[in-house]
Amino acid sequence: MRLRRLGPDDWATWRDIRLSALGSDPEAFGSTLALERRFDEARWRELLTPERGVKVVAGDPEPVGLVAGVPHEVDPTVLYLYSMWVKPEFRRRGVGEALVGDVLAWAREHGWARVQLRVFRGNDTARRLYSRLGFAGEGEIMDHRLAPVS
Repeated sequence: MRLRRLGPDDWATWRDIRLSALGSDPEAFGSTLALERRFDEARWRELLTPERGVKVVAGDPEPVGLVAGVPHEVDPTVLYLYSMWVKPEFRRRGVGEALVGDVLAWAREHGWARVQLRVFRGNDTARRLYSRLGFAGEGEIMDHRLAPVS
């Protein structure tokens, strides 16, 4: 599975997979398909600027999954992992693990102390994935403390 970190010129790729995700599993996101369909090219490009963290897609040639790591709004030591999604027919094949692993690698490369995410209660499949990758937490918030790069 090929992973690709996106930049502003990849806005159409991010838009298309993000809208697919919102259409497929709307209950899994804090946004809506109707809202994000209204974003123009400038907004999509802005979401992919370096100061907005990292956006990663998996797939070759067409994207089959996505994830984002963005600076936490309150705690400057935390990178927030969000928007993790894999097309249903590609689930349980290691795509999610690869996507999250790439965000964790990017976080280490850029000096983040922690990566945090929210996983809805009852989403045991996602919780098991995140636990395998080093995230811990009993509630909706799961946390991963990163060892400094030596």
